[in-house]
Amino acid sequence: MEPVSDARANPMAGNPLVTKADVQRAVVDLVEPIVAHLSPGGARARLGTFGAHFAPRVAELEGYARPLWGIVPLVAGGATFDHWDRWVEGLAHGTDPEHDEYWGPCAQDIDQRMVEMAAIGFALAFVPERLWDPLTGTERDHVVEWLRGVERREPAQNNWQFFRLLVQMGLERVGVEFDPDARARSVALLDSFSIDDGWYTDGAGGNIDWYVPFALHTYGLVLAASGLGDRDAAARYVERAHAFAPQIRHWFATDGGALPFGRSLTYRMAQGSIWGALALADVDALDWAEVRGLALRHLRWWSERPISDRDGVVSVGYAYDNRRLAESYNSAGSPYWCMKAFTMLAAPDDHPFWTVEEAPPPASRTVSLRTPGMVLGHDDGQVVALMGQPPGWSFVEQAEAKYQKFAYSSRFGFSGDFTMYGLGATDSMLAVTDPATGLRKVREGVLLSEVDDGVALTRWSPMPAVRIDTALAGGAPWHVRLHRIDTDRDVVLTETGFALAWEPEGFALPTLDDPERGVATMTTAAGASTVVDRPSGEVQRRAELVALSPNANVMHPHTVVPALKVVVPPGCHRLACAVGASRHAELVAPELAPAVEQTLFERLDAFAAQEDPT
Repeated sequence: MEPVSDARANPMAGNPLVTKADVQRAVVDLVEPIVAHLSPGGARARLGTFGAHFAPRVAELEGYARPLWGIVPLVAGGATFDHWDRWVEGLAHGTDPEHDEYWGPCAQDIDQRMVEMAAIGFALAFVPERLWDPLTGTERDHVVEWLRGVERREPAQNNWQFFRLLVQMGLERVGVEFDPDARARSVALLDSFSIDDGWYTDGAGGNIDWYVPFALHTYGLVLAASGLGDRDAAARYVERAHAFAPQIRHWFATDGGALPFGRSLTYRMAQGSIWGALALADVDALDWAEVRGLALRHLRWWSERPISDRDGVVSVGYAYDNRRLAESYNSAGSPYWCMKAFTMLAAPDDHPFWTVEEAPPPASRTVSLRTPGMVLGHDDGQVVALMGQPPGWSFVEQAEAKYQKFAYSSRFGFSGDFTMYGLGATDSMLAVTDPATGLRKVREGVLLSEVDDGVALTRWSPMPAVRIDTALAGGAPWHVRLHRIDTDRDVVLTETGFALAWEPEGFALPTLDDPERGVATMTTAAGASTVVDRPSGEVQRRAELVALSPNANVMHPHTVVPALKVVVPPGCHRLACAVGASRHAELVAPELAPAVEQTLFERLDAFAAQEDPT
C-alpha cells in the first residue's frame, strides 16, 4: 500500500515526525477534525452513526474524553491548544444532571463511563489549571460527584482497575478526598495480574496481548509520573516496566510497524504508548536513543496509513477503514485511544528523549519470549510471531483469528475467518473439516503449550477424538510448521500461509499451473506469499490459491492466500511445510537439512507424549 498524502485520509500525512514540534503538530492535527463534531454544549462528539454495546451518549463521551490523552501531554509539555474552552464547557455540561448533554451516572458495575473517566483524571492530575480551575464551585461539585461512580461501583477485574486509580490521582491533585479502601482493592487486584518478567495478564487468566503495554504498563507509568497515589505500588509499576520494555521492543519491526494480533487493534498507534510513557515517567528501561527511535518510527509508520475515511476523523479499523474485525465495544469515538501514543510530549524539551538522536533499528534477529509464548523473527522491515501462547480466555468476535493463528506478521497482518462463495477460508491456520458432517474447525483453544530455544509447541483439538500437536520454528521471512495429527475419522486438512494483497478482476480466482507439486505461491505488487509442502511429512498435499472475503484482512481489503490441502484417513499422520512471505517477489524456500526436520519431529513427538493438563 502506497503511503497516503491526503490529510483527509490521515491527519498526520506528510508530517516528518522527527522533532518535538512535529509530534505536537500531529496531536493538533488529529484533534482538529473532532472539533466540528462537538455538540453545542461541548460534552459530546458524534463521530458516527453506528452503535456499540453501550448507549449513544456514552459513545459520544468517548469522542469527547479520549482526545485528552493527547491534548493533556501536549499542553503539559509547553504547547498551546486553541480549544480548551470547548473541553472545559463539555466537562461542566457532561457532568451536570440538569443539562441536556449529561453523560449519565455509573448505574452499575463495569460501566463504560469508568473507562472515559480515566482521561479526565489524567487531565486533572497533569493540567488542573486548564480543566479544573476554570470551573465554578457548583460545576466542580458535579464533576466530583460524577467521578465518584468509579469508587461506588466496581470496574471490571482487568486493566479497568487502573481507571479507578487514575481518577483518584486526579482527585488527589485538586485536593478532593477519595476512597482509600477502593484504591487498596484496585492496587491488590492489579498486583495479582502481574506474572513473570514484567508481564501481566489482562485479568486473572486473561490473555497476554496489546493491553499489557498500551494499558497496564502505560497507566502504571502515568501514575508513577504523577507523584500521587500509592507510591509503593508506583515503584512496583516502574520495576515491572524496567523488566518489560526490553522484551516488548521485539513486537516492533524495523520499519516502525507493530505486530497486529489480539483485540482492540482500532486503537492503532496506542501500540507505542509505552515508549512515550517511559519518557513521561523518566524511566530509563532502555537507552533513550532506542526508545525515541521505537516511538517515532512507529508514529511515522502510522502516518502513512489511511486511518481516516472522510474528513480526518479516525475511523474504526487497523491499516484502513474496516469494521469487520472490530469489537462490539468499538464506537466511532473508540479509536481515539490512539492518543495515548503522545504522552512523551509532557516530558520537558531538555529530556533525553528529545535531545538524543534516534538509534537505528537493530539487525535481523530471532527471539524466544516464554511468558507471552512467542518466537519472534525480524527481517527486512517485518516481524513475524510464531504463536505458542498459553491458554487464555477471549470474549471477542473472531477470537480465533485474533489469538490462535500459527503466525502473525507486521507486514501481512491476519485475516478473520469468513465465508465467501459458500466456503470458509482464512490465513495462517490449519482448518480441519469432517466430510461426513461438514463441520469445519480451526485452532480455537490451546490445551498445552511450550516455547523454548526458537520453537513454539502447542496441542489443540478441533473436534472430539481429533488431536493435533504442532511445532513452529524459524522466523521471518520463512518458518517451518510440523503437525502430528491423531484422528478417529477421515478429515480434510487445509493449511494456509500469509494473506497477500492483490487486485481482483471480476469474480475470477487465481490458479496454479501445477497444483500437484505441493507448492503454492502468489506474487503481486505487494510481494510474495508461499507454502511449500515438505517431503519429511508423510502425506503429499495438493496446492491451491484461495481468495479471502473482502475486508477479511486487517492490512488490505483484498487478499489471497496460498494453501495445501489433503484428506487423511483415521490414524496418526505427520505433515510438514515451509511458509514464507516477503515484500520481495523473489522468495526462495530455504534448504532445510533432513536432520534439522528430524530433530524438530523428535521434539514434537516428545511434546505429544505429555499428558493433557488436568
